[in-house]
Amino acid sequence: MHACGHDGHTAYMLVLAQVLAEVKDQLKGTIKVIHQPAEETPPGGAIGMIKAGVLDGVDAIIGIHVMSNMKTGHIYYRSGNTQTGRSYFKLVVQGKGGHGSSPHLANDAIVAASSFVMNLQTIVSRRINPFDAASVTIGNFDGKGSFNVIKDAVTVEGDVRTMSPETREIVENGVRAFAEGLETSYGVTSKLEYKNDYPVLYNDPEVTEQVRQALEAASIPEVEEVLETAPQPPSEDFAYYLEKVPGCFFYVGASPESGEAYPHHHPKFDINEKSLIISAKAMATVVASFCDGSET
Repeated sequence: MHACGHDGHTAYMLVLAQVLAEVKDQLKGTIKVIHQPAEETPPGGAIGMIKAGVLDGVDAIIGIHVMSNMKTGHIYYRSGNTQTGRSYFKLVVQGKGGHGSSPHLANDAIVAASSFVMNLQTIVSRRINPFDAASVTIGNFDGKGSFNVIKDAVTVEGDVRTMSPETREIVENGVRAFAEGLETSYGVTSKLEYKNDYPVLYNDPEVTEQVRQALEAASIPEVEEVLETAPQPPSEDFAYYLEKVPGCFFYVGASPESGEAYPHHHPKFDINEKSLIISAKAMATVVASFCDGSET
């Protein structure tokens, strides 16, 4: 299973589309219900949808994500920068192989790559404003070999999350500088691949305020509270839509009624299916507020 809730999104949106079609004569304007593939496979499905023209003529775009770690019955919103942007890098460090008994005849790629990994941590601790947010993670260090053999090459792969375009640039410049510095410091060659994919998810303040007001005024029976949430660490390809059209991406609590609430992508991930009817009603409420007879 994918274990993130997108099957739930598909289910609630199908119900939503059916209901909206039944009451379309009461709504003004045009409504598009978007289903897309590959939300989490870079570069994401949104780019292809945009190129296909899904946003043509669209004035505002709204999205929901069910959240297993948020309380069922609560809806959460945030204005401005809301979810991190993501970057990926792969560094191949090429040295000279040899034997542990004669290190002077080799050039150890593991030593050079290890210094790169350790130096990367200073980007966040010494280059980023403490009031900003950034993380650099090394998820793969491919240095496997024999215990007494000096590796000639090592591949390092990493993940970067940032909360602003400015911070994204600082991190990228730092990664590139440390990679280039290996050649001077260790006499190795370094080949760096660096990709910025999902941008920071930015919720338009005016659209977000309309969403909040609509949800609070609706008094949906299953909704206990509408709350502002803290920024969310994961990245989201809905951000591509929001770069093109003002909109709001908000969250519906989906924590199970009993037992532990496991995070998304955990093998035991599950959602409270009450969140699906809440999602449908919440989105219908927001759509109605945009299609209430005003010019759209």
